[in-house]
Amino acid sequence: MESMRILGKAFRKAYPDDRIVLLPEMGSSGSVKATLAGRLDIGLAGRPLNGEERNLGIQATKYAMTPFVFAVHRTVRITGLTLDGVAGIYAGKRDWENGKRIRLVLRPREDSDTPILKGMSPKMSAAVDIAMRRRGMIVAMTDHDAADAIENVPGAFGGTTLALVLSEKRAIRVLALDGVVPSVRALTDRSYPYGKSFYMVTKNDPPAAVRRFMDFVRSPAGAAILSKNGQVQVRREGSLP
Repeated sequence: MESMRILGKAFRKAYPDDRIVLLPEMGSSGSVKATLAGRLDIGLAGRPLNGEERNLGIQATKYAMTPFVFAVHRTVRITGLTLDGVAGIYAGKRDWENGKRIRLVLRPREDSDTPILKGMSPKMSAAVDIAMRRRGMIVAMTDHDAADAIENVPGAFGGTTLALVLSEKRAIRVLALDGVVPSVRALTDRSYPYGKSFYMVTKNDPPAAVRRFMDFVRSPAGAAILSKNGQVQVRREGSLP
């Protein structure tokens, strides 16, 4: 995640003796597995640990939330949809108003974005199941793959996060949902109810340098960086500022 790269750069200025190396995105489950294997000191995940993972000597610290958004290719001229309209897209019941095909970008069923989509409403849950059974769909394995597809495929539509769009300066159009424009403020005051949580996954007793970085991410300086990049800092589980 580009925002974590920005945080790492700021951390190095504050703690020049601590070395940080950021590896390419490997998805939530990949990050958890790499942390368990000792390949990562901190893995980044878009979901909490499951019971089996928690029993293996690792922990997940929730540090931020971001609006989960729907976005379109820059040539699609709509500015917003209703949630029922989104469900219609996933169920394959509509095309764009000019008759052009909607190229829906999906994530794998086991991906952390899929439960977010299904949890939006019963109609969305059913529509996502329908989309998963449709043939010839674009299935993006990572957050970056999904954003790449939305950015590069004419007529594309899919879910992503405001954090990714802002931090990576993506040339895609974020849509209002049910009349609400996704933003950090709207997520904080709960006028926009759809968010994705981010976690730092570490061993249960991480080294001092790892703890310093985690504290920096949750510091006022970290909060400012997160906010600029579409995220709300979370200081403890289940809370927003």
